[in-house]
Amino acid sequence: MTFNSTGYNGAVTKHAEVYTNDPERPQFTLMMSMVVVGDEAPRGRQVGPFIIGPTNEWGSNTPQGSSVNGLITITNTTQQPIRITKLDPNGAAFAASLQILEDGKRYSVGFVSSTTLPVGGHKQTLKLTTDSKDMPELELRLEVVVSPAVIVNPTSLAFDNVPVSDPEAEISLVSKFLWVRAGRGAGLEIKSITSDLPFVKAKIEMMDGASVTLRVGFSEKPPKGTHTGKIRIETNNSNVKTLEVPITVSAK
Repeated sequence: MTFNSTGYNGAVTKHAEVYTNDPERPQFTLMMSMVVVGDEAPRGRQVGPFIIGPTNEWGSNTPQGSSVNGLITITNTTQQPIRITKLDPNGAAFAASLQILEDGKRYSVGFVSSTTLPVGGHKQTLKLTTDSKDMPELELRLEVVVSPAVIVNPTSLAFDNVPVSDPEAEISLVSKFLWVRAGRGAGLEIKSITSDLPFVKAKIEMMDGASVTLRVGFSEKPPKGTHTGKIRIETNNSNVKTLEVPITVSAK
């Protein structure tokens, strides 16, 4: 992996998806964080005597079971040295470390989110202690939004006015689609698809490694009336082993 640093100055984070022939780990995300030192003045947000780059409020998102990392630089803009003496992670959503780039002048804070976080938003405020009388403490506010590792769209299906009373109606031609998608990378597989409505069938229409298209239709004419049930989709993802899609069929 190569990186062209032209035009950059300060903290930079890049990532790439890596695919392997290892059946136990067919795909992973390679993340690279660095500090680019250029001739330009450091970019970022001015907080007291410091420039915090790219900002003191950082946010990102990641699928469940994966992590995301970042890097923030802190530059002392005064002529007198100001030292950062301590980093308090102040939480467990992120692990963080402090690195001295130029003692009294430039520092960096690297951090990575936990792979065990549940779905939802997670915030953490890192606290940095300095020897500055004017600003003895700095805060870096981090947030990560964890999404499901596998999602299905739409989240429910409704078949309205299915014409079961019409003997010439081709019920086998009535169908809808579901799209199942991995939050990151490839390697998604559907192990089984079942329905608790005996007249509903589903099959795989298309696969491309990161997503699977399912066609949902009928194996036979449903009885007249309204029927509710679920389609159950089993995947090979350890974080989302099962997806359930509510289905409603109104037959007339």
